[in-house]
Amino acid sequence: MTIRGSADMSEAMEREGKEVLRRLGLAGYEAYFVGGCVRDSLLGRLLKDIDIATSALPDEVMRLFERTAPTGLAHGTVTVIMERYTFEVTTFRKESEYEQFRRPKEVEFISDLNEDLRRRDFTINAMALDADGGYIDPFGGASDLAAGRIRCVGDPLERFHEDALRMLRGIRFACEYGFGLEADTWSALVRHAPLLVHVAMERVSAELDKMIEGRAPDRAIRLLIDSRLPRHFKQPIEWPLSRWEDCPESFRQDKLKAIGGSELRWAALFVLMESDPASAKVAMKGLKFSGKKTDTIGRLLQTNDWIKERTLRVASREKSAAVNADEAFAMIADCCVMVGKPVVRDWFALAAWQSGALGDNRFRPFVERGSEWLERVPVDRVNDLAISGSEVAAELDEKPGPWLGRLLNELLALAARRKVPNEREALLRQAKILVKQECN
Repeated sequence: MTIRGSADMSEAMEREGKEVLRRLGLAGYEAYFVGGCVRDSLLGRLLKDIDIATSALPDEVMRLFERTAPTGLAHGTVTVIMERYTFEVTTFRKESEYEQFRRPKEVEFISDLNEDLRRRDFTINAMALDADGGYIDPFGGASDLAAGRIRCVGDPLERFHEDALRMLRGIRFACEYGFGLEADTWSALVRHAPLLVHVAMERVSAELDKMIEGRAPDRAIRLLIDSRLPRHFKQPIEWPLSRWEDCPESFRQDKLKAIGGSELRWAALFVLMESDPASAKVAMKGLKFSGKKTDTIGRLLQTNDWIKERTLRVASREKSAAVNADEAFAMIADCCVMVGKPVVRDWFALAAWQSGALGDNRFRPFVERGSEWLERVPVDRVNDLAISGSEVAAELDEKPGPWLGRLLNELLALAARRKVPNEREALLRQAKILVKQECN
């Protein structure tokens, strides 16, 4: 076996993995590379890790290697720590009936590799490779790879009944590798869709995130719609996926693929669905996104909606579709104050996508000169002002209160737009002017 990908990583990982196989073999145990690493090596893809299956029991594995971690003893898994890489080494096992359509009730350690491979989800993941480069492929995984086919090991109804998340994994693999879903596998997936109600939304969300971030996010959306899986999630997600169905094929054909990154692609999906930030937040809450991810996507959408609205207002006032440079800079400065420079910088990618993939010319000035304008914004946080609240209060001979926060925010907006220099004396003079104007 020669693992393809980054040469240095591949050779070192293969060498250390084979050393694990060799030590297990010398001790009288069977040991093989299994699962995704075998599949991806046959496809010539870069590997992230190598999993190993063995006839040795967990305690026997730990006795053979100096550095190990008992990462999953209940399921027979020990992590073996070599010089540069770690390897999950799992005892051959078979699983009894499953609980709640997601985890085995009992795990039994066995000595038969074929039985171990039989419990796996899809044939392309049920292959093994020995230390001499010989393939063990009892279920036709290699031929399915060659045919571009996702097919369950054995009865697909049983495989999906055991773990309902496998239905989402099947769609993800089909999209990641550009494969089709074999007819019986697809039929079983559609039939068992209601079982997804038993799967935690965190697990569902992780699969959806991999699809959206993967090689074919648009196809993933179409397969989700065709299978109607989202209607059966523990937290049903009718939106935004249901609205995607109403879009003509030409509109939803490979649009998301044109933009990179998980947060940006989710933001782009919400843009395609014409979502406002509040509706998007409800959807993300249902998907159990982390607070950080929800906030990042929400701020991107907030920026997008704000600039859209402001651009339309300016265009209506000036009777022109174009926004001049001064107005555009002011918008960027205001957005920096509202959401921060890092979010605005990321939003430029979303603007470029809308300008290119969607042909929305409203964002063209921001695509062409956005980075230049962003660099001209001197401050985007109150803490970056050249004065503090206590200095302003002392200069005005006033006690601090809610008024002070409002005044500092006004100063920040002016400094961000370069209407006032971010200098102590200039800001104090402007503070006096603003207070006087408010009093009048």
